[in-house]
Amino acid sequence: MSTYQELKGLKVKYLSSDTSGDRVKEGEVFYNSTDFNLKSFVASKAWSAGAPLLTARREIIGAGTQTAAVLASGKSGGSGAGTTYTGVTEEYNGSGFASSTAMGTARYGAQGCGTQTAGLIFAGYSSPPDTDHALTEEYNGSSWTESGDMNNARFLGSDGFGTQTAAVGAAGYMSPASGNVAKTEEYNGSSWANGNDFNTNRRQTAAFGLLTAGIMCGGTGASDLTESYDGTSWTEVGDLNTARFSLRGSGIQTAGLATGGGPPGTPASAVACESWDGTSWTNTGSLATGRSSAGTAGTSTATVCAGGLKAGPAITDATEEFHVTINTVTAGAWSSGGNLNTARNRIGGAGIQTAALAFGGSVSPGGGEPTVTNLSESYNGSSWSEGNNLGTSRYGVQGCGPQTAVLAVAGVSNPSAAAGGVKDTEEYDGTSWTATPDTANNFYLDGVAGIQTAAVVRSGAGGPPGPAGNYTEEYNGSSWSANPGTIGTARYAGSFIGTQTAAIYCGGEPPAPANFLSDTYDGSTFSTAPAMVIAFRRGGGAGTQTDALVYMPAPGTAPYNTQHYDGTSWVTNASIATLRNSISASGTSTAALGAGGGGSPNVQNATEEYTGATTTPNIKIITTS
Repeated sequence: MSTYQELKGLKVKYLSSDTSGDRVKEGEVFYNSTDFNLKSFVASKAWSAGAPLLTARREIIGAGTQTAAVLASGKSGGSGAGTTYTGVTEEYNGSGFASSTAMGTARYGAQGCGTQTAGLIFAGYSSPPDTDHALTEEYNGSSWTESGDMNNARFLGSDGFGTQTAAVGAAGYMSPASGNVAKTEEYNGSSWANGNDFNTNRRQTAAFGLLTAGIMCGGTGASDLTESYDGTSWTEVGDLNTARFSLRGSGIQTAGLATGGGPPGTPASAVACESWDGTSWTNTGSLATGRSSAGTAGTSTATVCAGGLKAGPAITDATEEFHVTINTVTAGAWSSGGNLNTARNRIGGAGIQTAALAFGGSVSPGGGEPTVTNLSESYNGSSWSEGNNLGTSRYGVQGCGPQTAVLAVAGVSNPSAAAGGVKDTEEYDGTSWTATPDTANNFYLDGVAGIQTAAVVRSGAGGPPGPAGNYTEEYNGSSWSANPGTIGTARYAGSFIGTQTAAIYCGGEPPAPANFLSDTYDGSTFSTAPAMVIAFRRGGGAGTQTDALVYMPAPGTAPYNTQHYDGTSWVTNASIATLRNSISASGTSTAALGAGGGGSPNVQNATEEYTGATTTPNIKIITTS
């Protein structure tokens, strides 16, 4: 028996808000009884910002999907001095990048295709000595293995298209005697065979599809030519709307995307993006950062584009994601907040983004002995207000807890003393500070996790310049007790994030000036956790053991990346705007706060707020008149 829905279709839902549950899809119509409007969900095509690459570069090869991509090879500069050819490999999980094993042969201008766990790279160029490559390497999701060479060494060809066991390499530039070529080769998983030439010699084209159904477009000097491949021969089809070279492709023969590239006169500032439907090209959402020679991976409706050469010219680490969706995607990002009233660094922090506390620190502008302070300021989400001061002036102090129940632990009160680190502990009730029992050990730039009545402090240093301690103490709201748990590598100036029974300690120093190390704590012991993607020390941290955000790498290192940990791995996240270290940190992984800090200038009052990624439906009001 047929249902009403089968006979008549879906009813128009009568709702009090802009949602229709499991029927949220393009074209769904509903009535909002609160604002008296008939509405529908509408899909849009747009680019949104993503987390930056770890290594900024151009001439990158990408493979895989928007949420599981691998980007490898490239170069860091233009021609001549200062150019670095690389085999750097990074994986993207839809949120950020993590390092993987470098290619066997560093190069740029390579070609490639496949997936994140079955990728292929071939051809390319490296120097010294100046070499066109026929080399082929296969990627298994963790490492590269050399395979059979191409018949014709070349570089700056098409993207390449197909799979790891059925690929096509076409176009490119060979030694000066040959120049731009129309040569095509097919790969069967172990060796290459020559195929039929395409119609017009060129290099720096985009390509996508499969061995028996591919598309190649654009190329040398800015071309609009498009050719289709059926596994045997090439056929010219509809031209691009914008002639360009060094563009990138993604998708299949009947549904593709051509991204970026260099149009005439502006070779490194193209924002053009065109979609292919199997017959013709249509202009679609433009890139925010015009670029050529980027790395792309994905489909015609979901592509990631990272790195490349932008206007200037300059190498970029910027990442963007293309979406065809009924949702507006807003990437996580940092924005300016209200400044501290007093600039300082090595500050303690606690609370959440809209109700935070910053306390202690050094107000010295640099040089000589630091001037230690007991200042305490509270933040309401827009501005800082001075409140009652700490009982003990100190810098390198750390804290935890909500704004009305903060715990401040240790620090340095007398920098000139042989053992400058103190044991002082104070509690804040939202109005004033009260001294409580001391820690057993001296701590400076320690890590503190938990809340006022259940906290844990670890490592730290006895006072400038160290040495690093390797001890842990726990606080129950009235006294400290030693915990025998030690960390694998003694260090201080890291971030301790989480609770007394589930925390993660990130980065720190020594043995290196900044470390990639991270360790989890279960309330009694420490265990080695995955390495961070950027060396980290004296930065900020927020969140939980399995959802942690740390911001600011080692001082002087750009870009000023944020990193996120999901309980399994670390990836890059949106960069904080202002270089600094030893900031006051508070909040969560999706709503973090960083205030003050040192660096350049030596003390700062800047505040930045992090807002995590969001998606909101695109809703259109349907007019009936």
